[in-house]
Amino acid sequence: MSMDLAKKTFSTQPDYLIAGNAEIVTAVKKASAALKRGAPVVLSDGKLAAISVSGSSAPYTVTTTGLYGILAEDVASGEDGIVYLSGEFFADALVLPANATAADVEVPLRNLGIYLK
Repeated sequence: MSMDLAKKTFSTQPDYLIAGNAEIVTAVKKASAALKRGAPVVLSDGKLAAISVSGSSAPYTVTTTGLYGILAEDVASGEDGIVYLSGEFFADALVLPANATAADVEVPLRNLGIYLK
């Protein structure tokens, strides 16, 4: 038996999404596509999908119709995903499509009981 005595360096990078101690409510739904943790999602035909951005130049239109919540973990297409339906979250931790900002989804999320800091 031998020992590996080589110096090793370990580190962790905290991943902060939850911003406060407000009550968090979750739900589980199937994903229609691969989605990343922190992505605001809509419910389309009963499945989770990413919000969409339209327009070829500024100002862009962010479609939040059917907004459902924020994804709690990475999920592959066809798998069940956990979605935060309420709580406090960091705006800069959201995974947004190109040309979308946290300000575009702040008010629609607030209407669901999700507050961005």
